[in-house]
Amino acid sequence: MDAAVLLLALAGHAVVWIGLVNRVHAIGLSRGLVRAMAVLGLLGLAAPPAGVLAWSIAQGQLFPGPGGWTGLPRPALAYLALCWIVFPPSAAWWAWCRVRDASPEALRWYRRRTVRLVPPRRAAPPGDDHLHHFLAHLPGNEILDLDFAQRAVEVSRLDPALDGMTLVHLSDCHFTGRVGKAFFGEVVRLACEQRPDLIAVTGDLVDTEACIDWIPDTLGRLRAPGGVYFVLGNHDLRVDVRRLRRVLVESGLIDLGGRWVRAEVRGQPIIVAGNELPWIAPAADLRAAPPRGAGGGPLRILLSHSPDQLDWARAHDVDLMLAGHLHGGQIRLPLVGPILSPSHRGVRYSSGVFYREPTLLHVSRGLSGELPVRLNCPPELTQLVLHAPARTQNTNPPLSRLRERGPG
Repeated sequence: MDAAVLLLALAGHAVVWIGLVNRVHAIGLSRGLVRAMAVLGLLGLAAPPAGVLAWSIAQGQLFPGPGGWTGLPRPALAYLALCWIVFPPSAAWWAWCRVRDASPEALRWYRRRTVRLVPPRRAAPPGDDHLHHFLAHLPGNEILDLDFAQRAVEVSRLDPALDGMTLVHLSDCHFTGRVGKAFFGEVVRLACEQRPDLIAVTGDLVDTEACIDWIPDTLGRLRAPGGVYFVLGNHDLRVDVRRLRRVLVESGLIDLGGRWVRAEVRGQPIIVAGNELPWIAPAADLRAAPPRGAGGGPLRILLSHSPDQLDWARAHDVDLMLAGHLHGGQIRLPLVGPILSPSHRGVRYSSGVFYREPTLLHVSRGLSGELPVRLNCPPELTQLVLHAPARTQNTNPPLSRLRERGPG
């Protein structure tokens, strides 16, 4: 077996075990069981290559010829064959998804600018809750950056009266104390500066009980005429959920856990619903929601922590679904992109805009993470501009990606 064949087997091995780890984290199991299964998955990822390497060294050569591998036990040879078989179709599927989802037709234009949200030391607010973990200051770590993204998207049944409606999407704050409160205060300030019609917050807000007290000074300052709505995620189960919901509601946010509400934007009715599955049941029962009129309205917006609920959204005739949970992979490799992505679909919906009739899906990379490390994947605050399907020549700005660095 030469080096190329061995590398093919290693690649297939990685597909098997990383895929397992990703999907374990997408199941609504207890935190302890998920962690144990993830540890086993990571051990499975590391142990076989180490064993093969040790066996090869014992044989006196790193890449034995084909006959040199006959000494391996039959189960090991069968597993090597499985890895060879798995990798080619997996790689083809990954490449096809990257091409298919690269620039969906529903995305009219996209602009972004990246700023560093770290105040100079002399201007830093006093108090321990504004300090950052030492990992946040590692060279190349983008955890204290903020990607402000603006995406104009077409919503197929949007009432023309709502054309140009703006929505700010935030997700995955992960208040742990490892990224200081001042960072999130700046995010909220930038979000409110956009004067959106509506704000959506899609879960994994608080990991540590003490950080619930941050909410009034951060998320509690969000304001929008159409309302500020939230759902919870799996990490929110690490704290007192009843207290968390109460503090959020007392701070002015609208709880969509297991329900839908009728709201009004620019004088037009819309339906905003919540889905916290698979961790918190039930999802909103949209059977009692107002039926669609002749023009296709009212607009249906779903807040879901996980993009895995896309099939649920499609089955319930949702127009726009907003999700997070995957952090864009949090660490993205050059050319390859994200590797770890806790989803039944792996990295397919790790971040960005996707359209699966009749639902337009936006997945945020989120604002932070339990581990305060991001590489090639900065936190994201997104403003969505909703448009009815174009009936005339598009006069909007072309698709563009602008990256700027702010002071700091």
